[in-house]
Amino acid sequence: MESLKYLISEWLESDLPFLVERGMGTGKIPPDVGFVITGVRRSGKTYLIYEIAQKLRREIPHQNIIYINFEDDRLYPLKGDELRKLPDVYFEYFSPNEDYPIWLLLDEVQNIPNWERSIRTFLDRRIARVVVTGSSSKLLPGEIATSLRGRTLTETVYPLGFKEFLRFKEFKVKSPQSLLYSPQKPKVLKFFNEFLEYGGFPQVVLSKEKEELLREYYRAIFYRDIVERFKIRNLSLFENFLKLLIHQNASLFTLGKADNFLKTLGFKITKSTLAEYLFYIKSAFLLFEISLFSYSTKDRLQYPRKIYTIDTGLVNSVTFRYSHNYGRMLENAIFLELLRRGKEVYYWKTKNNYEVDFVIIEGFKVKELIQVVWDISDEKTIKREERALLKAMGEFNLDKGLILTKDYSERKKIKGKEILYQPAWLWILEYE
Repeated sequence: MESLKYLISEWLESDLPFLVERGMGTGKIPPDVGFVITGVRRSGKTYLIYEIAQKLRREIPHQNIIYINFEDDRLYPLKGDELRKLPDVYFEYFSPNEDYPIWLLLDEVQNIPNWERSIRTFLDRRIARVVVTGSSSKLLPGEIATSLRGRTLTETVYPLGFKEFLRFKEFKVKSPQSLLYSPQKPKVLKFFNEFLEYGGFPQVVLSKEKEELLREYYRAIFYRDIVERFKIRNLSLFENFLKLLIHQNASLFTLGKADNFLKTLGFKITKSTLAEYLFYIKSAFLLFEISLFSYSTKDRLQYPRKIYTIDTGLVNSVTFRYSHNYGRMLENAIFLELLRRGKEVYYWKTKNNYEVDFVIIEGFKVKELIQVVWDISDEKTIKREERALLKAMGEFNLDKGLILTKDYSERKKIKGKEILYQPAWLWILEYE
């Protein structure tokens, strides 16, 4: 295990790279529970583990903190026993301080077969505190809970939200409300447009070669996280299906319609195959689905799903100047923000085509209704959005509704109900 020995030695002798903190910590994790950081490739998981290491180094001796990246070429070809032998190598050649716990920070751990068994052993025998990252279906929260028998806390990491985006741009916001009338507001709006068009992957935010990086990310997710991992054989079919899904971003979608469309292109296919493909795509954290909200299980199952992507910039790198459709980009960005806030999200629609973009559920009750409208200059659009929102507010007995816009503020009273118009960027920045 010379390669492990070398990587540990290199880590202990190295300084951490510069990083912008995102607020990741381990202070509330019990000693016998592992901490799992999962999410899409290139969302910043490695730097989050560096952030944890940086905070730990302020509290415990450096030699008690070990980081290994299991995608490091120097470990290849992997034999499969690298993780199991890691503690033996560490204790044989290095000298941890016995007065403090040992922390193992394990990046892209899914590359090691049966990694869960080793992690369980480390936790059961109290060999070390454990933090792991990964981006495959094996690190989906449900899979982790099953394989590690409830011995983990899981944090799903998304590309940067707009508040983090501004932090990476070194733009400080003291009072979001004050920006409404500040000379800095045009700069905030410019940043917000950039955020929508190029998304929030950390390296993309900092890079000048944004489009090239995004195309590279898409190829890596496509081939490494889906095609290779799930051994997809019909590459042409899968590629067309994925592009069809991405073009459906922030829109209603059914497997039946996708099946019919692909058959017109000459593909022989079944809906069960498409359902498998969709599972693979979601496993790579590339796409998300939300269901219609209804108290009827039958309605929830039979209505179409809405599709959203992990990053608006990634969508723009694949489609033909979809970037000018700011309405769909804004809706996708709001969906991702709701995910970051840990909200349970649905959409709502009636047979008369009244539709509300987001229904927020807490404790089996509807707590909030949100519409997303980029351009409020069209009176017909405004009346349509308000009409649907008022209909849903009556249906769920709510007095208030929210319409998020490009940059418009107003408070309306209609039929005893209150509708608040608010700039989407302000709504994001005000959240604590």
